[in-house]
Amino acid sequence: MTQQGAGGEVVVQAGEVRSVRIESLRALAAMAVLVGHVFGQARGYDPARTLATLGDRIIFGGGFGAYLFFALSGYLLYLPFARRALAGGREIDLAQYARNRALRILPLYYVALVVVLLVAESGGSLHQWLTFATFTENFTHSRDDITAVNGVVWTLVIEVYFYLLLPLIAYVVARLARGSVARAGIVLGLAGIVSLAVRAATFYRAGHILNPLLDDSIVSTFFFFVAGMLVALLRIAWAAGRPAWVRGPIAHTDAWIAASAVLWLVLLDNYSRGYLAAPASFLLLGACVLPLRQGLVVRGLEWPVLAAVGIASYSLYIWQLPLLEAMSHLSIEPSAFLPYLAVAGPLAIAVAFLSYRVVEEPFLRLRRRWGTTVAGPGAG
Repeated sequence: MTQQGAGGEVVVQAGEVRSVRIESLRALAAMAVLVGHVFGQARGYDPARTLATLGDRIIFGGGFGAYLFFALSGYLLYLPFARRALAGGREIDLAQYARNRALRILPLYYVALVVVLLVAESGGSLHQWLTFATFTENFTHSRDDITAVNGVVWTLVIEVYFYLLLPLIAYVVARLARGSVARAGIVLGLAGIVSLAVRAATFYRAGHILNPLLDDSIVSTFFFFVAGMLVALLRIAWAAGRPAWVRGPIAHTDAWIAASAVLWLVLLDNYSRGYLAAPASFLLLGACVLPLRQGLVVRGLEWPVLAAVGIASYSLYIWQLPLLEAMSHLSIEPSAFLPYLAVAGPLAIAVAFLSYRVVEEPFLRLRRRWGTTVAGPGAG
């Protein structure tokens, strides 16, 4: 159920106030990944059938929605640290921060892991149990080791390492920034450039994953988180209103979203431009939370149904591939993409809502505040 908050429309997730727009972005990211997976399954993951046209690449490229999740985490989790260091925000309770992160990620992750290993992997191997249970599945030179159990959880490993490192990162940035939002932005920007350089030297140079040990690590993906962290800094800097120089088209949310859409299209035309997901996410997220003039597109993100899917987006994300593989194993998946999506889409969303209610929500209700964490959209 949505309601009006101090910063705009909000929705309550297991007792915690959330931004409707942010939850809608989560929904779009999770559904984009689902559409990409359904398209891949329907076309047999054959490059000749999934990458032949721009339309094919746009649909199959829904998987890039995973990088929007990284930017969202960067924004939402860094914002309380940045407010404490740069804007006199409340103290950070690191113990509660760690507890909340564990309650958010671990219960569903382990339930899904046990179900997939027992049902889909015939019990799994000792190696699979050990590596996936300890979030070390990305520490391998073989991409097959990562995708064999559940092809989406490699991103959760990166998320967990970001959670672990964020307090240290925030501390270092705060020390170097010495109270200056601009200096904090420079520090994070430089760190993002280093991360991008690492990824460019391996992943983007080859056009595909060479070594998951590096390519699927926090080191080479950190710049996606930086995109969201920079939005957090802008939100602090513009807390009293947008600067005078931000006027005309650039002061309008629709312009930010249009620029984001252009970057997404350029990326999806050629997947080797995947780094563009960082600035595209920055613009999209900024349109939702910064004090800009509000347009129709961003208001569409306040649709309660979309936000409701966003509340269950973690479940939608983690169960989608096991569900699609189960449909394939039972030979009940339609062969064509659209009929397949018409069946798998509603089914995946139904499973997500059930999973959220049964697995996620009871643990999420145990969360407590650890900082200035409410992230409603800015008014403009």
